[in-house]
Amino acid sequence: MKILVTGAAGFIGSYLIPELVQRGEEVVATDIVPLPPALEPLKDKISYVRADMGREADIYRLMTTSRPTHVIHLVSLLAGPCDANPALGFNINFNSTVTLLDAGLAIGLERLIMTSSISVFGAGLPEPVQDDAVKNPPNIYGQTKLACEHLLQWYAEKKGLSTGAVRFPWVFGPGRENGITALYSSKLLDAVARNEPLDIRNPEEKGDWLYVKDAVKALLLLLDGRGQTQTVYNIMGGVYSVRDVMTLAKTVCPDARITYHDGGTPECPYPVAYDDSCARRDLGWQPDYTIEQAVREHIQIVSSQT
Repeated sequence: MKILVTGAAGFIGSYLIPELVQRGEEVVATDIVPLPPALEPLKDKISYVRADMGREADIYRLMTTSRPTHVIHLVSLLAGPCDANPALGFNINFNSTVTLLDAGLAIGLERLIMTSSISVFGAGLPEPVQDDAVKNPPNIYGQTKLACEHLLQWYAEKKGLSTGAVRFPWVFGPGRENGITALYSSKLLDAVARNEPLDIRNPEEKGDWLYVKDAVKALLLLLDGRGQTQTVYNIMGGVYSVRDVMTLAKTVCPDARITYHDGGTPECPYPVAYDDSCARRDLGWQPDYTIEQAVREHIQIVSSQT
């Protein structure tokens, strides 16, 4: 396969691309920024092209010159910037997707998959939330992701293009810097690893914690696409509170300086628990990491970089 990865300089891209190279795939990686340090060791094994996913001309040029057989579309403007500028959010998230799909039809693309999000679901749903539960996104980011989900299904049904997406919850791991859920997950573990004091005002905040390497595993399973019976799949790790995970972090770093303030109001706008049984049935999905293993590895990696 010749695989184009958009958003290659981002958090998930920095873990996905080395796995693709390890598998022996031909990789064209693209982002708006120069080659990031995380991909520097692979500069002779991949083709890195700077392009702006907000510009149709850049996307068509990229697709027609690189002519990939598969696309893994990771580019997303996240929740805060989307709410600040909805038009930009739809341009980066939705318009880039439709342009990639149209360009893909023109060059004979075999398959396009992308990352969606639990942000497509609104609050108040019965949990665990099913794949086909009512979608009522609480923010512009979720609206763009839901629009993309419908778009993928339309192109599959009307144009015959093979498509798929995975809905990720709180994806955490070393290197996660951006996004609402990073505040409740990766950045807390980073602080423990660096022996920085933590003042946690919402220790009972709960979410589904998915380690980044397991997120990559899910994408690779979807890329293969064997057994797929629906367009979009929930992908889950496990539900834990911030206090649960910080307690595990203390077993790795007993001297961690963590202060809890009880009575805080949950801040995450999404449901907590989700059902990923369809992905397990169709794709053979299951996480490789327990929460204990993921927390330990996260802290060890960040500690070694400090």
